[in-house]
Amino acid sequence: MNKCTHKDCKEIALSLSSYCWDHVDDREAYRKTLSEHIDSSGSIKGLYLRRLEFQSAQWQNIDAEEVDLAGADLSRADLTAANLKRANLTGANLHRANLASIDFEDTHLLRCDLSGARLWSACINNSNLAEANLQEADFLKASITGVKFWHVKLEKAKFLTKFSFTGKAPIDESGPLSASEAYRSLKQYFMVLGRYDDASWASFKEKQLERKDLFHRRRIAYIPSLLMAFLCGYGEKPYRVIASSVTIIFLYSFVYTALNILKVPLDYGSSTLRFWDYIYFSIVTFTTLGFGDLTPKLAPLFQMLTGSEAFVGAFMMGLFVFTLARKYAAR
Repeated sequence: MNKCTHKDCKEIALSLSSYCWDHVDDREAYRKTLSEHIDSSGSIKGLYLRRLEFQSAQWQNIDAEEVDLAGADLSRADLTAANLKRANLTGANLHRANLASIDFEDTHLLRCDLSGARLWSACINNSNLAEANLQEADFLKASITGVKFWHVKLEKAKFLTKFSFTGKAPIDESGPLSASEAYRSLKQYFMVLGRYDDASWASFKEKQLERKDLFHRRRIAYIPSLLMAFLCGYGEKPYRVIASSVTIIFLYSFVYTALNILKVPLDYGSSTLRFWDYIYFSIVTFTTLGFGDLTPKLAPLFQMLTGSEAFVGAFMMGLFVFTLARKYAAR
């Protein structure tokens, strides 16, 4: 790349010119030259076009891979089905641009203004959207995965749901705290729209990233965080409470059987109890029913053991009610 030939200017010259955008004498003539190049080649691949002002440009299906459009003004441009893989659009203005079916994979969109842009079926994978303005942008059927998504403006964005974010890591999780902040912003956005199921998904991902950060920093709080993830998915997954409760009931049943803690009732008809009897005893103890037909032997260890299951059972039932209400009622 050549430097701008204007006196004392240290900027790099635009492609197809000897000057940077600030020193181009006839900007309309430059736009015409650029348009002729596009008409003949259908491409601006790899060109250096920083701070270019080309509002309402008609660049449908253009190959703009690795183009440098940092700080460019392409407001209301039509870039339908354009290829902008690995492009640099840092600080660019794409206000109300038509970006339907565009390929933004690995694209730098840091501080980019995408407000009001149409992003129908856009591929926005592994891109940097940090501090981008996405207000009123339309994400109908857009695919987003592996993006840097913190400090974005999401007010009145359309058709952005949890299904817009695909893959195991919808948001770049290399920085756990930054990623958890991004999920927190999504949670708040979904809450405003009353999309509580989507807000639940974002909240769960937020807590996952916070736990990951605790692990990296070797904080003791990691252990209770991991326990809550297992027991109830941080209050977002009621089925985990059910699965955890069943697991606890069976674990206690095995311990009871191994220790042979139960008295054999006088009217039982046998001198030994079956494993089913221990499961039944564990269930009624866990649920704090306590029918009294089966009781532990009079030993402090056995009594404390059954008492602990009753305590855990009461806690798990309360946790289930809380999780169910949090998941399906207004948060």
